[in-house]
Amino acid sequence: MRKIGFISLFSGAGGLDIGLEDSGFSCLYAADIDAAAHATLIENKRRNSTHLQDAVVERADVSRTTGKEILDRIGCERGQVPLLVGGPPCQSWSSAGHQKGWLDPRGQLFDDFVRLASELDVRWLLFENVRGLLTARGPDGVPGSALALIRTKLLKAGFQTQVALLNAADYGVPQRRVRLVVFGYRIGDEMAFPDPTHCKAGTVTPWMPMNAALLAANMLAEDEIIRPNEKLGAQLSALKPGTGVKSPGKAEATRPGGHWGYKQGAFIADTRLPARTVTANQQQDWIIDPEIGIRRLCPRECAALQTFPPEWIFLGKRTDQYRLIGNAVPPRLAQKIGQVLHAHILRSWDDRRIEPVKLAPLASKLEAAINYTAKEEWRNGASRRAAPDRRRRAAVGTAFAG
Repeated sequence: MRKIGFISLFSGAGGLDIGLEDSGFSCLYAADIDAAAHATLIENKRRNSTHLQDAVVERADVSRTTGKEILDRIGCERGQVPLLVGGPPCQSWSSAGHQKGWLDPRGQLFDDFVRLASELDVRWLLFENVRGLLTARGPDGVPGSALALIRTKLLKAGFQTQVALLNAADYGVPQRRVRLVVFGYRIGDEMAFPDPTHCKAGTVTPWMPMNAALLAANMLAEDEIIRPNEKLGAQLSALKPGTGVKSPGKAEATRPGGHWGYKQGAFIADTRLPARTVTANQQQDWIIDPEIGIRRLCPRECAALQTFPPEWIFLGKRTDQYRLIGNAVPPRLAQKIGQVLHAHILRSWDDRRIEPVKLAPLASKLEAAINYTAKEEWRNGASRRAAPDRRRRAAVGTAFAG
């Protein structure tokens, strides 16, 4: 198989790079500003004979790095490396965060990703982000405009783009994890994203349950076992697998009874199903261990749910390990994307460059999701934003009454 070189930015723990290398690519350069991420990549490169062996691994600030500096590090000329990949920080677009988007300096790092794509003169690019980026608001406050702005920036840099929402569980990952994948190209035709290999129900291979990955993780050491405190333990003991402690309902115009969910870090996983999304913090789901009782998923188990190789290690404190694992692209999903991307690049290698003049339309399902969010904002946005104000006023009134 012909190896195709790529440059990786915002590399994190290396999930995307592992999967791409497993599908016929070779990582030539990997960088992340995070100390724990950099240490993790360096240590695995030292220990592992399979991945990142051709890569220059650096701790680098992308906003202060030039394409020429990267090319000098790897001994290449401008235009020689065909593919740029990465996962620009997702916290500014995540529904679990504050959704500051472009107002967050991390959200602006995407501009550096585009800048470096031009300075390196790559012909293809690939990046992954949270599902929330599909409907995120840009500076105009309109749902979906953040993604449109990102695609417009890439268009101005000479890249046409394709967008897909992929659920990792549909590709053999024992985890329900939906992420936005963007493919950019200067030459060739559109790329077909990989067809699902698994499904929740039907004639295709069923989703992979999380217990298969947990069994493969082997016995836990004592310092890996995390038990709940007495109060939370009592709450969790009353729950069935697949349920959690409910959070207070949020009043909305179309939901007078409140819009509730499960409290973070208070959910009992059903190990017969794929795991819920592995997050980037310590508030992972709990499982009922037949020998230990109720315990939290440890970092090594979360890495198994993400399909990292068993020998891949994660350095730093436990909080660092959860963060690196939770922010990663599952290597198995990256491999499936890499297989179709590798074949696409080989087919298109000698094609002439395109000169895109307008954005290709999004798939109808993605447009429908954006339109639904816009309607939801129109119906419930004002009441949702007013709810915290009402609670604050009520708290102030109670204080004065006392």
